[in-house]
Order: sequence, then structure tokens, then C-alpha cells
Amino acid sequence: MTTEQRLDVTDQLDAIERSVTIGPGDAGIGPWVVQRVSRIYRTDVDDLWDAVTNAERLPRFFAPVEGDFRLGGRYQVQGNAGGTIEQCDPPHLFEVTWEFGEGKSWVLVTIEAVDADSAKLTLEHRGEVPDEFWTQFGPGATGVGWDLSFYGLARYLENGEELGLLGEAWFSTAEAKA
Repeated sequence: MTTEQRLDVTDQLDAIERSVTIGPGDAGIGPWVVQRVSRIYRTDVDDLWDAVTNAERLPRFFAPVEGDFRLGGRYQVQGNAGGTIEQCDPPHLFEVTWEFGEGKSWVLVTIEAVDADSAKLTLEHRGEVPDEFWTQFGPGATGVGWDLSFYGLARYLENGEELGLLGEAWFSTAEAKA
């Protein structure tokens, strides 16, 4: 028996705060882009920290991640980027390099309490974007996929639902393309 799962894009768009700042980059590489995405989750700071740093929990809403999860350690997202953990201050922030192909950018994740039952996760992805990526993706070139991870995290934290393969399948739907 197969059940169809749908993502409510409108709810997702309304739940996330986002901004993109664009500045000049080095000659011949492309613009410097800072994408910032934030969302409030109904959980406490410690649980949210564990969800986004625990290798056993990450595949439930993001992707399998392997590596040495400590300051200076290297990590690898299955089928995607890898990098080095450059800052770590549990349970409030970590910063990693995001190395994909020849490109290198930085991801800063911060967590802050909103009240006793909720916490805010903010992800800032910054780096120079090669001209060919900018032409194809525009401001989304620093991680258009972060929205799906934030949505998957909400479903997982709120009701234990795991995004699993739904995330990959969703990208080919008319809803995702819209």
C-alpha cells in the first residue's frame, strides 16, 4: 500500500524568515552572497541542538552525515558537501566550511530560546557564487535546499515523521517547480 505525502509549501513559506544579501565578489568568480534562513520550532534549545548535530538524527530530516563531530573535525554529507567544523559552542552555535567540488563557502548555525517550549534555528550560508551558478540559480545558489531541510525538521520534531525519500521525490513535482 502506497500513501501519497504532500508538502504544504504555503505553510513552509510562512513559517520561515529569509533574507539574501548580495555584494561584489572577487573579479572573475562571482558575487558574494549571504543567505539567512530562520524558523521557530516547538522544542527546547537542547533538543534542537541534538537534532541538528546528532549523526543518528540528521538522516531523519536532512541526510546521512559522517565524520568527526568536534572542533576541527571533518564531516561529509552523503552525496553532497563536506567540510571542517570551525566553531562549536553547544548548544548555541556551530560554523562549518561547506566544500562542494571546487567551491568553498561557510555555514553558521545558531540556536536561541524563544520561550520554555520553543527555540529558533538560524542558518546563514555565505560565500562567493561562481557566475555559472549565479546564472542558473540566482540568489538561491547558496542553498535553495535549506528550506526543505527546515521543513523536514519541523515535521520530525512536531510529530516524529521522517522526511526520508519524500524530499528527493518532491523536487520533481509541479509543486516544487512552482
